[in-house]
Amino acid sequence: MMKPTKSMGGMKVPADWPKAVTLKCQKCGATQEAPMHCGLPMAIKKVDGKDMLTCWMGPGCGKAEVPKHHDMPMTMA
Repeated sequence: MMKPTKSMGGMKVPADWPKAVTLKCQKCGATQEAPMHCGLPMAIKKVDGKDMLTCWMGPGCGKAEVPKHHDMPMTMA
């Protein structure tokens, strides 16, 4: 996972962090917006080898299980 870079004013959002995240069901295509954390949407990143929703500031700040739909984890659309 890419770590945020530090700037003189504090944390700086990584340039490759998405501005909006839509989660999509792998089976039926249903969508939902990803939850927000620290002012930006959480994104799916690997945490200890497992896909998790993570805060842009890192999993130590915020992480959550990826929602399931039809008993399958949703993916980023």
